[in-house]
Amino acid sequence: MKAKIEGTVTKPGSMIGSAAKSKTGKTIGGYLFLAGFLIALIAGIVAGLNAAGIMSMDVQMTPMLMGVLALIGLIVGIVNISDKEAVNFLIAAIAISATSGSMTALANLGVGFNAIAAFVVVLMGMIGAFVAPAAVIVGLKVIYNTSKGA
Repeated sequence: MKAKIEGTVTKPGSMIGSAAKSKTGKTIGGYLFLAGFLIALIAGIVAGLNAAGIMSMDVQMTPMLMGVLALIGLIVGIVNISDKEAVNFLIAAIAISATSGSMTALANLGVGFNAIAAFVVVLMGMIGAFVAPAAVIVGLKVIYNTSKGA
């Protein structure tokens, strides 16, 4: 006879799945998603203003911002994306990740586009840094749920 210890997790994926289904998880995940998007948007605006010469601010916080966005993305992937939303989320994450890398081509359009290009490149890079960790978590959840049913 196996004794069940109170508070132990018998199915590793069940804890993550239940967080995504709970109202608290959805609320926390929603606020974190909004925070992550706003951080990425503000970083893009600052980069665009710097490139346009409107503002002269030496922003060396990019690695720190990307780390914060990655952490927020991990939490969003755990608590906010349910099994029903996983496939749509992963398709969107693939699209965002693919376009964030190719947006640097905008920087080569010409002098008049420097501010716009800087804004778009930094914005997409920050959104990519935010979405990629969430996609890893959701992808692992999908693989786990698929393999346990096989």
